[in-house]
Amino acid sequence: MEEQVRQVMGDVLNLDPGSIDGSTSKDSTASWDSLSHINLIVALEQEFQVSFDVSEIESMLGYSDILETLERKIHA
Repeated sequence: MEEQVRQVMGDVLNLDPGSIDGSTSKDSTASWDSLSHINLIVALEQEFQVSFDVSEIESMLGYSDILETLERKIHA
């Protein structure tokens, strides 16, 4: 799952998937603006066949946050 998340983030945010780690966040990534955040959420929903609610979307502001939210969704 981590590799898939890195790939989606890399595609949406124009980053090298190999450079994405726990320090990758909205605040540390210039290309991660409000529009790319929505695109990222949609891409993750499609990739993992899940749907996020508003509070989850608002909390998914970094690689680690995304992994935690997906873990809860997939294993719920």
